[in-house]
Amino acid sequence: MEQIGFVMSVNKDMAKILVNRASACGENCASCGSRCNTRSISLEVKNTLGAKPGDYVALKSHTNQILKSAAVVYLFPLLAMILGITIGINIFKSIGYTNYETYGFIMGLFFLGFSYIILRLIDKKIRSKTIIEMIRIINN
Repeated sequence: MEQIGFVMSVNKDMAKILVNRASACGENCASCGSRCNTRSISLEVKNTLGAKPGDYVALKSHTNQILKSAAVVYLFPLLAMILGITIGINIFKSIGYTNYETYGFIMGLFFLGFSYIILRLIDKKIRSKTIIEMIRIINN
């Protein structure tokens, strides 16, 4: 997927780029009548083309890597919570607690919190991989 971004600043080999988010109606808001207001997002992208502040650049994103990242971010915490609930229920039921469902749910919440810590560690490693890259500088 290609998008156009505006280079706001450059710091060494990284560029801070402002990109408009695509709306759900495909930028044809008149057809859906929702009057959505799309916001811009700021990205840090490796400045492989030597872009300067004020330049417009075409950006290419690797869709399969973005989808994999989204799947991990959304599914991993859910699966961790379900696993925590299941393990908690089995442990507390076998010990003989009468409120084993409640304790299992609490253990699921602990697993959910722990999954966010793990995602945070994974995020630091993934940031070094290039998901979005500059492909060309667009003249005004």
